[in-house]
Amino acid sequence: MASPARSTKKTKKVTRHVSKSPQRKSVPAQIQPKIQIELEKSAYSDPLDSSRSLLENVVFERRDYATLSPQATQLFNSKIVFEDEAERSWLFENMHSTTILIKINDLLFSINGNYSFKENQPTVLYLHGFGAGRNWANWIKQAYPLSQRGRYSAIFVDLPGFGQSSGRSLDQASWKRYGPEIIVAILSSFNVQHSVNVIAQCGGAATTVRTINRYPAWFRNRGLIFCNSVVGDFGESKVGDFETTLTRYNIHIVVFWNPDIDHTKQCVAYKRWNKLRLAGFRNLQLIDSDTAKETIKLFYPSVTVAKISRCSSKNEAVVYKLTDEYIQRIIDILNRK
Repeated sequence: MASPARSTKKTKKVTRHVSKSPQRKSVPAQIQPKIQIELEKSAYSDPLDSSRSLLENVVFERRDYATLSPQATQLFNSKIVFEDEAERSWLFENMHSTTILIKINDLLFSINGNYSFKENQPTVLYLHGFGAGRNWANWIKQAYPLSQRGRYSAIFVDLPGFGQSSGRSLDQASWKRYGPEIIVAILSSFNVQHSVNVIAQCGGAATTVRTINRYPAWFRNRGLIFCNSVVGDFGESKVGDFETTLTRYNIHIVVFWNPDIDHTKQCVAYKRWNKLRLAGFRNLQLIDSDTAKETIKLFYPSVTVAKISRCSSKNEAVVYKLTDEYIQRIIDILNRK
């Protein structure tokens, strides 16, 4: 009997490939594994009663530089942004660079900042928005005029994921939950014993909103300024708590709105601000800005500053171009005029 003929069709052998690359250890982006330090000073929730409002799970240490950081030095030397010799001299004499280490539970954040601070002066905290080119330098043109006209101290910081602070580039999801604690720790690191003003844009304003809901005493009786404050999560237990907090602590907010593709009048925050405006709510004022005139859309030509930012703009300093009229308007709002 003849043996059966073999099939000439070849069967394709399926091989499952397994990566031979070494396993990477999963390290959260906001943790700085190289920094081994025991932080001892606790942040506090009420600047008027700091000793009895300590946050035991939020500790910090501020490390000032002996000189200005290379980024601040390079930026302040720019005659494109700082044409006035008196302003440049003031910046070099009064601004200081710092790193603030903040530990919240088991997470460690490293915050880059620059400041001019005197204990007997009212304080303004500046917070940038979210996006490439956003960092401490955006609002720097307010430092000198506010010190001269309003006698304000000023603190400028990079939020996590921006500039030279720790965190994944342009990411806020990993630290959003702890944003209020980060803000309170930054302020506590300067031993501030009074409530503060805030000037914030976009994501920085959203972080401030959540901080107000959690730690309102820090802003008691103060005027705050938001620009295009896109807020999805207000951090309140129920809708309306934010407005109640503003009233109870006598906090007043002015919101400037310059509509663009990222900040439309259809977003949740604008609709809420507009509803308050129509209702005559006294603690928040919404101002629809002229896009062609308002400073939020005007910038100086970008200045080359190595590693001042992230991503495609990492070597570019973006600074808002402020008119004297706009600066005086800011001062009047801060002074509650």
